[in-house]
Amino acid sequence: MNRQNLSPEALELQPILKHPEQGLVVADRVLKDLYPEFFSCLNFPLLLLDAGEDAKTIASVQILYDFFLANKLRRSEIVHVFGGGTICDTAAFAASSYKRGCRLHLYPSTLLAMVDAAIGGKTGVNYSGFKNQIGTFYPAERIVIHPDFLKTLARDEIRQGIAEMLKLAILFPEIPIPDSCEDLPHAEDILRHALYKMSICQIDPYDGSERMLLNFGHSFGHALETKSEYQIRHGDAVVMGMIMACDLSLQMGFISRERHAELRNILSGYEFPASVLAYVKNLDMDELLVIMEQDKKSGSAMRLILPVGKEIKLVELSE
Repeated sequence: MNRQNLSPEALELQPILKHPEQGLVVADRVLKDLYPEFFSCLNFPLLLLDAGEDAKTIASVQILYDFFLANKLRRSEIVHVFGGGTICDTAAFAASSYKRGCRLHLYPSTLLAMVDAAIGGKTGVNYSGFKNQIGTFYPAERIVIHPDFLKTLARDEIRQGIAEMLKLAILFPEIPIPDSCEDLPHAEDILRHALYKMSICQIDPYDGSERMLLNFGHSFGHALETKSEYQIRHGDAVVMGMIMACDLSLQMGFISRERHAELRNILSGYEFPASVLAYVKNLDMDELLVIMEQDKKSGSAMRLILPVGKEIKLVELSE
């Protein structure tokens, strides 16, 4: 039987990474190259996958199913997943649907995965050009945060994780705003953000109320990722999505100019690549809205998370 877990006890900060003792291992191919000593000591089957949105597909899920089947994976055995958000999303989806759900342990290797993607149980793959169109809610039994993985992380990747930490700080003022887009946060700060997100997901595991606020910036952001064919990275897209959401709220009269300036000032500290700014400058917003209408969270009305007054709220915009 699976042992899904959304309690804080599921999160473990592990400065010295321990080897899994049983099951199967799925890992990012690059991570294995960066830490060959760790992965060479494994005594059970290992599957290496390519990371990235282009690899987050049904074809990758089929590769995982074949790996599970070839190694006679039982529901009582653990699938150990080492990698960033796209690897965690894809492998967790496969584990959630193979034999109606196997045990799952996640070892996020990027800052984005540690503070967001691996937390809360959302799994999924992209389909027909749209992000996360197929997926499940399937919390991991255990999530191990090993901060040393971040020592080999490129600055561009650090920025993607800082983006989600910035989003959480805007949603919940008790969380401090990140100081820099390039400096690695302390391990305790990473764990605090992960625990905060986990606590929200525990209250609302299926994304029906409080948890929906965590999608702030994501409707615009996912559309930007799709429109750019994932040339715009997830974190960059989410922060730009929050800026667009703030601008829309001002246009619709949901927030004052003072509140708009306050939010834009917070977001102005985020250091976008020049290519992202150039892309957005030349963007046709109508094309972006067409993509957003296909978003999995939308019904008959477009549902967006927007600043309203001093809060961030779910707003339904009718045509």
